Amino acid sequence: MVSFIHRIARPPTHSNGITRLINNITSSTSALSHLQSYETLPADFTRGIRPIPCHSHNDYWRHIPLLDAISAGCTSVEVDIWVSGQNSQANNKSELYIGHHSSALRSERTFRQLYLHPLVYILDEINKSNPKDALSTQTIQQATGIYDASPNTTLVLLLDFKNSASKTDIWTAVQEHLQPLREMSYLTYWNGTSKERVLGPITVVATGEAPFDLINDSKSNPSHDVFFDAPLNQLSSTVSSPYTMANSYYASVSLSKAVGKVWLGLTSSQLRTVELQVKNAEDIGLLSRYWDTPAWPLNVRNGIWKQLVQKSVGVLNVDELWTVSARDWRICWSVGWGICA
Repeated sequence: MVSFIHRIARPPTHSNGITRLINNITSSTSALSHLQSYETLPADFTRGIRPIPCHSHNDYWRHIPLLDAISAGCTSVEVDIWVSGQNSQANNKSELYIGHHSSALRSERTFRQLYLHPLVYILDEINKSNPKDALSTQTIQQATGIYDASPNTTLVLLLDFKNSASKTDIWTAVQEHLQPLREMSYLTYWNGTSKERVLGPITVVATGEAPFDLINDSKSNPSHDVFFDAPLNQLSSTVSSPYTMANSYYASVSLSKAVGKVWLGLTSSQLRTVELQVKNAEDIGLLSRYWDTPAWPLNVRNGIWKQLVQKSVGVLNVDELWTVSARDWRICWSVGWGICA
């Protein structure tokens, strides 16, 4: 428990390939160009980083998208994706742009540049001892993941659809963008024959305006490698759910929508609700996630983090990776919360 919160709140002190790279980046240009500055990816690229179940909320806001989250050990990153305009289908445009609002979209900030190309490069480098033509025909379990300390840990790409699939070609664009990862067997998928989820280095989860009907359809999602972010507050232990391990991976909800207004911490009644919702997700085989958790004051935020971890939440939503100062930690300690040490 202590180590979970402690590692989220404080930047890594160890030296490895990824932290050296981040420390040398002075501009917000594509991470791929910086990664390629290495003649070969160093063997210590993620040395000393223990992956933890934290979710880098709005990851594209970071100084170095994706790389900052990896250096912190987060096993999940969130990317808001758009196609270029409501008439993209008619204009035959399939590029995915990154941004919280449409006004923030820029030609250079694309899913390919910020996420896809860097991920393919990192995974290809890590798995280069396996011939590429052979790797693509092997089972997904033979592909090594990003974290050296836990090579079987998957990194979740939570794609927040900002366009409707019924009005644009965003679904087709996502499928096309994922093809390089799919071809190398880097994606988690559902094996309909053995009825099991086969974990790969990358797990794609769709949320926001994501089309559950297309994700759940074998014709539109033939590889079964895009999963849904199910509504956590709508799961039940007594009613059959349309959300299963075959079509979903996360089960998420706003904390206030799930339990009501939160003040200085979760009440005993709210904690019982959280406990039930987390269990309902676990029973289906999904990971629970609460977003829109209080960010201030810091001691309240940390206390709620602690409560959620104690209730075995699947992944902890984190807006800022390294913002807690030493003074803030001393304040937390003074009220008796050792998680702030």
